[in-house]
Amino acid sequence: MASRRFLDPIVLLRAAPLVSSTCTLLYARDQDFFLGLLNRGTPREHSGRLLPAYFGAFFQRGVVFVVACIAATTWTSIGNLFVRRPALHAKQSFWWYAAGAVFSASHLLFVPLVAPPIQAIVNAEKYMYAGIDPNVLLDRWLSVNWIRMVTVDLAAWVACVVAATKSLKA
Repeated sequence: MASRRFLDPIVLLRAAPLVSSTCTLLYARDQDFFLGLLNRGTPREHSGRLLPAYFGAFFQRGVVFVVACIAATTWTSIGNLFVRRPALHAKQSFWWYAAGAVFSASHLLFVPLVAPPIQAIVNAEKYMYAGIDPNVLLDRWLSVNWIRMVTVDLAAWVACVVAATKSLKA
């Protein structure tokens, strides 16, 4: 019983969606900031040649992290809906966890919008001479990424903040 004081599984379950949604939101913000630097000012003049190889490596690794965070947020939010449900209703956090799950999973609705620019950037070397500018493709991807970040990623995070705050309140 003493260990529950330090590592209560219910507290971990209640807090997990907040942690993973924070990771998703921060990663999206980092992508916007760091990849955006490649398309501003002087770096833009030189980054087009680098983008295909960089994006290939970047997305191969990054997609695993993003999908893991989305899955963690979605499934721990859903898990919360089934563990001590009356307590969630009493603290008015049940629907916040439900919203966190829905908004987190909604991140995947943007895949059809981001996949084509990503694929085009990765394959841009093949098409460079056809007049396709990888920086224009990156601009397109950054726009969709920003919209996704300030809609579903931010909404998932806000829902998880409210859910965790309400459910963990003494």
